[in-house]
Amino acid sequence: MKKYLTIALAALLMAACQPKNFREIYPEGNPVIQATMLTDSVLFGSDSVTFRVTVDEKETPLSQLQVKVMVGLRVLASEMIRTKDYHYEGEHTYAVPFGPNMPEGEEVKIYLTATNIEGTAANFILCGCYGKRPPMPTMYVMPPSVQYGLIGKGKQMTWDEELGEFVAYNLKYPKSIQCVLAVVGTRFGRIDWNYPVFGVVNSTLQLITKEQLEAEEASPIILEDDNFETLDTIRFNPVTFEIYIGGKIAMPVSAVNVETDLVENPSYMSASAAKQYLGGKIFFDKDSEVEITGVTDLSKAYNLDWMEYLGGNKVKFLGEKGMYYLSYKVAEDYLVVEPLYDLTEPDVMYLCGVGMGQPSWSPNATSGWGFDSPNQNFVGRLVAPKTYQFTVYMLNDAENADHPGFGSVNFKFFHQHGWGGEETSLDYTQSGLNIVSSTEDSNVGNWWSSSSPLFEGIYRITLDKNNMETRYEKLR
Repeated sequence: MKKYLTIALAALLMAACQPKNFREIYPEGNPVIQATMLTDSVLFGSDSVTFRVTVDEKETPLSQLQVKVMVGLRVLASEMIRTKDYHYEGEHTYAVPFGPNMPEGEEVKIYLTATNIEGTAANFILCGCYGKRPPMPTMYVMPPSVQYGLIGKGKQMTWDEELGEFVAYNLKYPKSIQCVLAVVGTRFGRIDWNYPVFGVVNSTLQLITKEQLEAEEASPIILEDDNFETLDTIRFNPVTFEIYIGGKIAMPVSAVNVETDLVENPSYMSASAAKQYLGGKIFFDKDSEVEITGVTDLSKAYNLDWMEYLGGNKVKFLGEKGMYYLSYKVAEDYLVVEPLYDLTEPDVMYLCGVGMGQPSWSPNATSGWGFDSPNQNFVGRLVAPKTYQFTVYMLNDAENADHPGFGSVNFKFFHQHGWGGEETSLDYTQSGLNIVSSTEDSNVGNWWSSSSPLFEGIYRITLDKNNMETRYEKLR
């Protein structure tokens, strides 16, 4: 025991005698910046600004040099350069992109901040470079490709001196269009890429190139407003990059022809699903009578949750007044009504799962979870406070089920279009069909069919959050 005590005391004594390593403390210091602008003018979006800078410090080593290139309050470039010792010098070049609020003759300034290792900073503003805007004597609203036909071959805008904007009036465009804004467009619907063209990159309106658009690194400008039935006005401010649209205020429809009022490959679906549908945004009024044509048999094609069949070519719309997605699945001759996807619980509820499909007269059950297609998820109408109605095709094929003891119908209720916010079956009772609450690790809280009995048909599902009950009624 004494031997161990002696060794421990010796170790403590040696540790106490070790020299302590502290950072050397320098004086506060005083960095001195000298800089020279080497560029006196730039063309916004094409040129770069170059400057030379030196930083000296007599007492304290340098740490870093911050560089900001600015036009007005807009930061065009920012960089932190590591410096060391007592002297730094360098020549730097930064591109000057073209963006909003960059008027002709606006000064390009370089803001420099040098800091030493004790944190003492010095600032310097370098001036003397002035920007020029790309010439834009004209402006055209142009289709993003020659195949895009909704806006024809484009439209030349006129300059409104009072507004300081390019304007186009008396248009007859759909309520949602894609376009680019080009300084020069040909009468054949083609863009002259030798001149500036505006598109979208990272959700920001800016100058783009043909190569960016073709490589999908840039995208067309989307002009749409659900409050309009058609677009008749486009205005563009070339200084602020703001776009204003106007149009005929949308009114609830009294008639829909799916062949002329809906378009192929609707953009609100995934590309693979959209090939199977015609679709569009339609403004419906609650309890209004709507004549629907272009379907094979409306008595079999009308939506069972959002419409009531009145006979002939007429239905009564049951949802609240507003804009809806109306999708027509051509192969199954069936209409799908969905509120716009930003609507959430408590106004609507979404059902997503497998072994289910739209309740057409020739239905197909989906085999994968998702929100890419109207046949993967189903939106329930609020039929009473906290009570939602879904009508779906279900096929319980226990022989092909993935899990012993369970069937092939497996679903859950979600609060929004997409993953997130959901109900758990563990809180609900079931009545009218052999659906059970799952406690399996990867499916906790799912609604899941038992392996028997097998069943197939069109079922009306009621999710009642008042009584925490799920009810099932077979319609056919």
